[in-house]
Amino acid sequence: MSVTTGAVDSIGAMISSGELGPGDRLPPENELADRLGVSRGSLREAVRALAQIKVLDVRRGDGTYVTSLAPTELLSGLGFAIELLQPQGLEEVLEVRRLLLPPAAALAAQRVTDQQISEMRVMLDRLESATDTDEIAGLHREFQAMIADATGNETLSSILRALQVRSENIRRTWLSSDPAMRDIALSHQRLLLGALERGDSETARSIAVVQVDERQRWIEQLRSGKPGTPTRMGQPPTGVQT
Repeated sequence: MSVTTGAVDSIGAMISSGELGPGDRLPPENELADRLGVSRGSLREAVRALAQIKVLDVRRGDGTYVTSLAPTELLSGLGFAIELLQPQGLEEVLEVRRLLLPPAAALAAQRVTDQQISEMRVMLDRLESATDTDEIAGLHREFQAMIADATGNETLSSILRALQVRSENIRRTWLSSDPAMRDIALSHQRLLLGALERGDSETARSIAVVQVDERQRWIEQLRSGKPGTPTRMGQPPTGVQT
């Protein structure tokens, strides 16, 4: 382990133990370097690394502070990192979506508020009348972000939002590949909203599984050169009760 990595771990331990909390200022550079047994140069490298991942906030002429450590701040770079994934990394992103989206939908059904339900209805009404592919894709992204926020779990919501970045181009292409895809996507969102309104976690989970699988199936068909055959409009996904 390098000296810089050791310094990063040591500062992280100070934060994890509660010795340093959100908003606290780090000790002076020379004092902290002596305490950690590293050179001031190695300490500066460690501080720069922690600042890059939003753990520390270096304020010129003032000092270095621990950030709020809020999930939205700490995970803000995740979307950029996912966007840089090579094409083969897409399979892993899809796998993560399959693992996270269904339980997130189930959790949202338990915790969604009346205000959030109202906002989701407005979003789906906008989707109903939208005709531009980019606008439709953007509205679907916003609706999924609402579902993520409805979980009441800031960390989970931040991760789900980051995953959307990597799949944005796929979403846009999928929605523009066949007019039926738009109808299917909207019908699934309405079924999902209905499950949330009823507080039906299992149905919400099932619909989310279908949404992920539909996208995965389309990608596989695209790669094989076969035309997609979306789930028939107006029929609930398999295993979903209406």
